[in-house]
Amino acid sequence: MTDIATWREVESKVYFPSRSIALLFGGVFLLVGGIAFVTIGPPDGQFFWFGKLFAAIFALFGAILVAWAVGTLIFPAHVRHAAPDVLPNVPREPVIREGAVVHGRLTHELYEDAQGWQFCPSKRFWRRNGNGLVYGFGIPFLVLSAGLVTWSFHDMIGGWAVSATFATFLVAMGGGTVFLIIALHLRAGYRRLSRLTIPRNGNDLELDSADDPQKIDLAQGLKWVFERGTKRHLLSIPRELVVAVQLCPWKYEAVRAGERERTWAVQGLLVLASSGEAGYHRLPFLLTCEFARAARLMQRLASALHVPYLFCADAEGWKAEAMRAENRSPLRIGGVD
Repeated sequence: MTDIATWREVESKVYFPSRSIALLFGGVFLLVGGIAFVTIGPPDGQFFWFGKLFAAIFALFGAILVAWAVGTLIFPAHVRHAAPDVLPNVPREPVIREGAVVHGRLTHELYEDAQGWQFCPSKRFWRRNGNGLVYGFGIPFLVLSAGLVTWSFHDMIGGWAVSATFATFLVAMGGGTVFLIIALHLRAGYRRLSRLTIPRNGNDLELDSADDPQKIDLAQGLKWVFERGTKRHLLSIPRELVVAVQLCPWKYEAVRAGERERTWAVQGLLVLASSGEAGYHRLPFLLTCEFARAARLMQRLASALHVPYLFCADAEGWKAEAMRAENRSPLRIGGVD
C-alpha cells in the first residue's frame, strides 16, 4: 500500500463529451416543440389537445437537455487526483472486454461500516430504475394507451364505460407483461453487479463478481474461487498489490441485434502491481454514463484505500480516447442498460 503523503495531487474538470450534442438536439427539440405548441389550432380541431400535449412534451425534453448542458458549463464538476507524473506507466485507455454493459445511472455506492468499507450496488440505483420505469414511463404510457384505445372503440363497442373496461384490460395484459419483463431484466442486471469489501484491519480485499474468470487477466498469485451453488466468484486481493484506483473514458460501441449501440462512458478500475513484464494489471468493476458522480466515487474509493487516484476522464483523456476508438472494432457481446 502506498503512503498517501508521497504523491502530488492536482485538480481537474470532469469532461462531458456529449454536451455539445445535447445542446444541439435540445435546442432543436425546444424550438420545434415551442413553435408547434403555439401554432397548433384551431381549438375545435379533432387532435387539438393531443397535439398540444405532444408538442409540450417535445419542448420539455429539449429544455431538459439544454438545461443539463448549460449547467455543466456554468457549474463544472471538479475532482482532485494524482498528478500525471504519478505511475506514468499505467495505461490510460479502458480495458475492453466482451460482454461489458454500460449503465445509464451510477450503479454503486461506498459506505463505511463496523468491518471497514463496502463498495456495493446502490439501493438507490435499483429504486430509481424501478420508479423511473413505473412512474416516469409505465403509468403515463398505460394511461395514455388506455385512453386512446377507449376513444377508438367506444362507438364500436357501445358506451364509454364498456370501452374503458375493455381498453384497461387489453392494455394491462399487453403493456403490463412487457413492463414485467423489463423489470425482471433490470433486476437480473442489478444482481450481476460486483461487490468489493475493504476490511478495516488491513486484511485482503474481497471482490465478489459474476464475471467469467476466463475473461479477466489477473496479477500473478491471484485466482478466482467459485462459490458452490451460485454463479458468482470470489477474488481475494492482497492489500499490498493495490497501487491505484483509476477512472478511464470509453467511447463505447457494441453490436446488438445487428445494430450498433454507441455511447460515452467511464470505467472504474483497480490497478494491481505485477512482477511480470506487464508491470500492472487492471481490474474493471464499474461502467457508467454518470461521469461526475463516478469521478467523485472513485476519488472516495482511492482515499479509503490510501492509494493514488488516476483520473483520465478530463478533456485530454477524452480526446485521446476518441482517436483510439476510430480503429477499434465494436464489441460482439454487450450493450447499454
